[in-house]
Amino acid sequence: MSTLVVTIVALGAIAWFAYLVGSGSRRDRQDPVPANLSVSQTDDELETRRLDRALVGAVVTAGFLTLAMPIYYLGELDRQEGFVDEFHEASLVRGHEVWLEFGCGDCHGPNLGGGVASFLEERSQVNVAGWATPALDDLFFRYDRDEAGFWITYGRANTPMPPWGLDGGGPLNSQQIEDLLNYIESHQVGQTDALLKVEGLVAGALSRRDGAADVVGGQIAEQEELIETIRTSGTSSAALADIAERARYLLDGAADGIDTDGDGLSDVTETGLTAIFAEAQAAGYLATAATLDPRNAETLIGIGDATSAATSVGDLESGATSLTITFQNQAVLGDQARFGLGFLEDAARRARWEVDVQAVADASFGGDTAAADRAVNLYNAYCARCHTAGYSAGPAFQQPQASGALGPSLRGGRALTQFLTAEDMYEFIAGGSTSGEGYGVNGVGSGRMPGFGMVLSAEDLDLIVRYLRGATLDGAEYLGEAG
Repeated sequence: MSTLVVTIVALGAIAWFAYLVGSGSRRDRQDPVPANLSVSQTDDELETRRLDRALVGAVVTAGFLTLAMPIYYLGELDRQEGFVDEFHEASLVRGHEVWLEFGCGDCHGPNLGGGVASFLEERSQVNVAGWATPALDDLFFRYDRDEAGFWITYGRANTPMPPWGLDGGGPLNSQQIEDLLNYIESHQVGQTDALLKVEGLVAGALSRRDGAADVVGGQIAEQEELIETIRTSGTSSAALADIAERARYLLDGAADGIDTDGDGLSDVTETGLTAIFAEAQAAGYLATAATLDPRNAETLIGIGDATSAATSVGDLESGATSLTITFQNQAVLGDQARFGLGFLEDAARRARWEVDVQAVADASFGGDTAAADRAVNLYNAYCARCHTAGYSAGPAFQQPQASGALGPSLRGGRALTQFLTAEDMYEFIAGGSTSGEGYGVNGVGSGRMPGFGMVLSAEDLDLIVRYLRGATLDGAEYLGEAG
């Protein structure tokens, strides 16, 4: 309707303008003398049908505008809502571009479901490849928009999450962060789906505890391999440099000779490189060896042999450079790796991931081991990231249960000191903190404590409260536990 009105008004204005121009043109043709030099007309000459037509036209136009403007206004609200939707859709597109450009999905998962990141663990100086990163597809059930924007802007210290906003030292301006928040918000799951995640996360927390010893054992074995790699880096770098040099020589002369498949690599080159790649794989320098078939331009479907050859040769050269640097810093890197090995072996002995569920059940749940086990797993799934030091880095780096990290330690009866009643603590965990607002006894909110009331049932929240207010969190007496 509004578009029709606009069209009619525009056509009317064009017609009126054309009429005026045409009238002026006819007058000019009849009287080429400039108006300021001509004799003025008398009133009788002016007050003719021509003037009447002009006045009638003005009245008609005024009447039309009087009716058209209110009609046009009636559609204004719809137009403004359309603009809002249009701007929002454009923001989502920009937010997706930011998500892709800065690799957010590399850590948080392409579908925002969570993932892992690499990180140098400070205590051990061990490179952690599996730092657990949180899901973002239920972010707004736990944080409001300003709180989520804070984490993006300023990052999270001592984790793989860097600051992304300009105020935090990152590359994104405020508009880009708003676009990114809009994109994340558009991918939020429903509350029912968020609640359905609980059982999977609880099972994952239990599996983590049960398999922790094997995980740490595997990390110890990897660290021992790293130490051996550093020890033999001098010999290995020379051997790999020789292999890489031979591969590069063949690739640089690839155009010389018969090229049966026409892929730019001569048959001799493809055969020779295949043998070199197999040699490198057997020596442990390549994870996989590319096979090049002189009769087929794409031995791997979708990847040309020329591309495969260039990639593999580049990998060999990069590996040789890396080993050379390792050899040049052999003493420092060796000491660091041995220190890390000692840390991992100590972690295996201490087994801080272990929880005596029966002791927790006896202390806080009247002997109900099923309730105690679920409470421990709920805490690990939803609370340990912030309240247990090292939890996200993996079992080997985990400190005592609820020892404190981003959030405060909850050991030694801290929950009883901060919250005089279980009801107060329940409300705080359900709603989270608000910046500047008090909570509990002398607590002042920072806005960093998420609320879990939208993603956990009342029964599960009650289990967490009972667990944290109990006499023990891992079965060890707080004052008497070994360091």
